[in-house]
Amino acid sequence: MKTLTTLTAVAALVAGISVAQAQMSSPSSSGTAAPQQIGNAAFCINTSASGGLNCKYVSMAACEKDAKPQNLNCSPNPKKSTTGSKQ
Repeated sequence: MKTLTTLTAVAALVAGISVAQAQMSSPSSSGTAAPQQIGNAAFCINTSASGGLNCKYVSMAACEKDAKPQNLNCSPNPKKSTTGSKQ
């Protein structure tokens, strides 16, 4: 009985890992992974050619201060509303 319990636990663990890996590696509809975004502040540093964003800046000036030495660009957060609604 102890062996059966151990085998059941191992099988459940393997199944759980497989599901987690499948969820983490799901590509977007274009067949490539969606760009990663860190943070949700108003302005972002474009960290890579593939569209990675670091959105931790409340002002464009603060973003540009960090981006300039790294030769990177800043942009408004594409996930923030620009219609005047409060988020």
